[in-house]
Amino acid sequence: MKQSGVSFSKVFIVGTGLIGSSVGLALKGKAERLGADKSNAALERALELNAIDRAVSIPEGLSVADLVIIAIPVQFIPHFIESHTFRAGVTVLDVGSTKRKVIEAMRKLPKDVYFAGGHPIAGKEKGGARNADALLFKGKPFILAEESRLPKDRKKAVLNFVGLLSAYPVWVSAEKHDEILGLVSHLPYAVSLALFSYVMRKDENALSLAGSGFRDTTRIASGDPIMSAGMLQTNADNVKKFITEFIGVLTDLRDAIDSGELEKIADRVKKRRDKIWG
Repeated sequence: MKQSGVSFSKVFIVGTGLIGSSVGLALKGKAERLGADKSNAALERALELNAIDRAVSIPEGLSVADLVIIAIPVQFIPHFIESHTFRAGVTVLDVGSTKRKVIEAMRKLPKDVYFAGGHPIAGKEKGGARNADALLFKGKPFILAEESRLPKDRKKAVLNFVGLLSAYPVWVSAEKHDEILGLVSHLPYAVSLALFSYVMRKDENALSLAGSGFRDTTRIASGDPIMSAGMLQTNADNVKKFITEFIGVLTDLRDAIDSGELEKIADRVKKRRDKIWG
């Protein structure tokens, strides 16, 4: 994997779950893929799938890799960065779902370590290497933080990496990323989680009569609990603000049932949503 003189011949993937293993599958034959995971089962599964070429220890991977991809739950990424030594000249890229705390940690790296805050807008509600897919990122945006430390040659190499995933780059500030994703990703997860929790608490037996509408509405509540909780916790200010505002929207919707405005709201939302997704 070479671009403008910068070679990513050895890629070290830290975390061989859904995203890490999908990255590995997409890079098959394009670079030597090393992998590490705290779960031996996850590592074994990644090897079985040929998502990595070799399992290594974290110190070994960090000592030889040209590109380090950190694909662990986002709440653990800052500590990982701050508690390990990265060799001079390496490029570090994370794929976490929030960016401000990660970038804050990355800025503490030595000046001769290059970094990019990344977030592929792709995934599945079912995680783990067993659900990995080489085409997971195809045609999807791959967000890159504007605060990334990438000189011209490294920037081109990282963009080449994004292209090898068949994704397309979108440059956004860490602040804006967390605000937007808080609204369109983290809040929906919280709403899905709350809805399913409410029905369980209200009447567990009602779930036996729930149809595809309820299933689809609560689908993202099936996301990995550790990763999902970390997503909300590391973007807590935005998520709490949006939840508070959304409670107001629900109150307005409740009032619209009696005011006669409900059909107008439903029609307006349907037209806008259908224009986007058909």
